[in-house]
Amino acid sequence: MSSRTPDHTPARTRLRAVGASLLTALGLGAALAPAAQADTGNVVTLGDSFTANPDLVRNTLNGVPGSVGDWAADYPQTAGCLQSPDNFPRKLAAVTRQHVDDYSCSGVTSGTMLHRVNQAISAGKVTDDSTVVMAVGMNDWGPFGAVADGVNILDPASVAANYRTNMSRAAERIRSVAPGATLVVSGALPTVDRQSSMFCAVNVVPDMPAGLPIPVLRDIENWNRDNQRTAADDIGATYVEVIDPARGHDTCAPDADRYVAGIIDTTTPNYTMMFHPSERGSQFLAETVAPHV
Repeated sequence: MSSRTPDHTPARTRLRAVGASLLTALGLGAALAPAAQADTGNVVTLGDSFTANPDLVRNTLNGVPGSVGDWAADYPQTAGCLQSPDNFPRKLAAVTRQHVDDYSCSGVTSGTMLHRVNQAISAGKVTDDSTVVMAVGMNDWGPFGAVADGVNILDPASVAANYRTNMSRAAERIRSVAPGATLVVSGALPTVDRQSSMFCAVNVVPDMPAGLPIPVLRDIENWNRDNQRTAADDIGATYVEVIDPARGHDTCAPDADRYVAGIIDTTTPNYTMMFHPSERGSQFLAETVAPHV
């Protein structure tokens, strides 16, 4: 006679099946699913004012001593940088239903972004499960790039070389603490008409934007895109194209279709800073980047 315990496996299997059915009927199956099946990864966004997109008045007065500065600072922010409550990162969180840690900051260049990378790392926000979205480059071509990064902004080759070096440094720093992190380089919204190079600085008559051609601005947007693509290849990141799918939504677009406000602008709906994304522009960025995070 065998001394083994009788095999009750079929009975146990039936009991488990019944139990699973009951849990499903009660809506408890998902709650008791293994934690490993949940998407626990966060998104860390790094970018300039096109990403942070804070209220212009508050951002200008932030840091002023006294009650004025206190009022200005009473606004969403991360590590001292003001950020609009409906900017691209916050809309990205809504679209993806992932947690987004927004470390964007007005005035950031590819060089000064490294400080924000370090802040995010120090706060424990960058892990192997993180997707880090970097959206910088346009400030490299202006005063911030000249002063903060010491680059010759009149020489596109110098700007490009400096950008690639800075992006590589940022990627190396991220991977030094999170080698499994996913890197994404996001393009920037176009501000000028892609064909005519028109920049519409004055939008005060409904659906009648006014401006003039600024070919150099279109050139800079194209050069910046080239730099972003090349840097993404350098660091093994995904590049997200923005200019082409946003054609027809620049400062010269009809009011409701305008993704970037002009400078004197009373007709672009829901924008927080002149010459920066409207709410619809931020929504477009979120929906464009979402599939890559």
